Amino acid sequence: MAWEHTEWACGHTGSMQLYGKQSGRDSTVAVESGRKCMACWLVQQWEQKGDPRAKREDRYKLAADIAERKGKRINVPDSVPVKTDASTPAHPLADVPLADLLAEIDRRKSLTA
Repeated sequence: MAWEHTEWACGHTGSMQLYGKQSGRDSTVAVESGRKCMACWLVQQWEQKGDPRAKREDRYKLAADIAERKGKRINVPDSVPVKTDASTPAHPLADVPLADLLAEIDRRKSLTA
C-alpha cells in the first residue's frame, strides 16, 4: 500500500491510496491525472440530478470527504459560492443605482403626503 501524489485534470491536487506493484500504481496515477478528481465528478453528478448537496457552499469539501473514505485525498477549498441558475431571473432593480432608487422613494412619498 502506498499513497501516490497526483494532480487531476480539474487542477486539484492530492493523493490516492494504491496497492500492488509500482508499475500498476504508476499506471493508475497516469490514468487519474487525465480525469476530473472524484470531488468534481461527484459535484457534477449532484448538479445533473438536482441533488440539494449541489447547492451547498461546502459541496466540494463534502465530496472530498466522501472521496477520502474511498482512498483519495483531494485538496479542495472549504467553501465555493453556488452558481446562480440562468433560469432564475435577476432582481429587477439590481442594475438601478441607489441614488435613483432613493430619489424615486422620496418622489412617491411626496405624492402620498
